[in-house]
Amino acid sequence: MDERQDGTGVQFDREWFRFGIVLAILYAAFTVVLVSLLQFDQSIAIAVAAGASVVFGVAVMLYVIYVKGVDVSVPGR
Repeated sequence: MDERQDGTGVQFDREWFRFGIVLAILYAAFTVVLVSLLQFDQSIAIAVAAGASVVFGVAVMLYVIYVKGVDVSVPGR
């Protein structure tokens, strides 16, 4: 892990911070695409929103669990 202190006594993991920034940028781009599609055709925009949201959510979950190797086991079991 790349944990550092920022001078305020708070530790943060730079890698997870970058991951959050990338997710925010992707979400903003997704929102722009949806607004554009809403102006074109509402039914296509709804289908894209539903499908892309599910795919994006599953992709983030798989990345965090398998690529990053985060332990998601339930304690005490």
